[in-house]
Amino acid sequence: MSLLFGQIAFGQIDYTKLIIGRNQGTHYFHDGDSTRVFGFTETLSEETKIPGPTIEVNYGDSVKIDFWNVSQGAPHTIHLHGLDVDQQNDGVPMLSFEVEHMLHGYYYFKAPHPGTYLYHCHVGSTVHLQAGMYGLLIVRPSNGEMNLNWDNGESYDREFSLLASEIDTVWHNDTILDHEHDPMMPLMVPETFNAQYFVVNGLSGSQLNDPANYMYFQPNEKVYMRLANLGYYGVRYIFESALNARTVASDGRPLPNEQLGDTIEVLPGERYETFLQFGNQSSSILTVEHFNLNTLEVSASQEMVFWSSSVGIDEISSVSIYPNPTDDLIYFSDSPVDYDITDITGKAQIKGFSKSSSLSRLPSGIYLLRIEGRTYRIIKN
Repeated sequence: MSLLFGQIAFGQIDYTKLIIGRNQGTHYFHDGDSTRVFGFTETLSEETKIPGPTIEVNYGDSVKIDFWNVSQGAPHTIHLHGLDVDQQNDGVPMLSFEVEHMLHGYYYFKAPHPGTYLYHCHVGSTVHLQAGMYGLLIVRPSNGEMNLNWDNGESYDREFSLLASEIDTVWHNDTILDHEHDPMMPLMVPETFNAQYFVVNGLSGSQLNDPANYMYFQPNEKVYMRLANLGYYGVRYIFESALNARTVASDGRPLPNEQLGDTIEVLPGERYETFLQFGNQSSSILTVEHFNLNTLEVSASQEMVFWSSSVGIDEISSVSIYPNPTDDLIYFSDSPVDYDITDITGKAQIKGFSKSSSLSRLPSGIYLLRIEGRTYRIIKN
């Protein structure tokens, strides 16, 4: 079944995107703990992850988002945060529509202003946003140029998108998340919010500076950073001064005057776009601070790593991984070694003492092979 709400007259639809709403998922933290999450996926077979998939469209495109809600219990919506769309397509339930279980709802808009935006559920948004129903939406130049910030704008060599938030696992308990939809009954919201985990792109703690999650660059590249925050804390992205950070856009609009400075403070719902200029350095550290908006005290300070791919972190003389990607068996040494293989969350999958390993029982995805204190990225087809 489908809902026709939101339809507006377009001569044609340039881009259609299927987004699926889910109420069941598990998120794994750096310390091995996990919590239940809600989220968005692109297929039924995909695991629910936070944040949801990034939606990318081109400036001027007529866009249709097909939102299929397969979750149980409460309905969901997609709120297009920061986009200039009409009220009926904005995803605020009382002003547009809700999408009930197993129904499709359609959102139509003409993509405005190249830049960085957000989307999230706006039903019981205090809880559903914290549960994980959010993601990035990027509007690219009208020709789909991947290395230009907007039409007739400034070019760059590489880009990275960072979306910060935080998690209070108390808010993820079944007693909070398993609520029926009743507009006459207020949603149960805990009295306090005390985050135990602070995440960027869903990663926390040691996951952020694991080699598998490094931001790789080439010497002398210009890098474009899309910096966003959809949590309940403020966030500071602090770059090393040698990168000469220049912030040129905010909330999907070019700034009248670019801002020079190594620290970019991003409050909840905000997005900034910043140029970095790399030289011949082999690495650089990005510090991410999450601060309490009531006390202004820093609650967490974490590091992410830029690493020059010319240094070859995945290569040492004693290890040669092949084939990589692989369908099953992977070889990594001429003589037996102690090794362990984990998923990208750090959850153990395989350990052994051998020259090779069979990945046949693992689903397709990216895994981490650790040998002699070094970490290597391997891909299972």
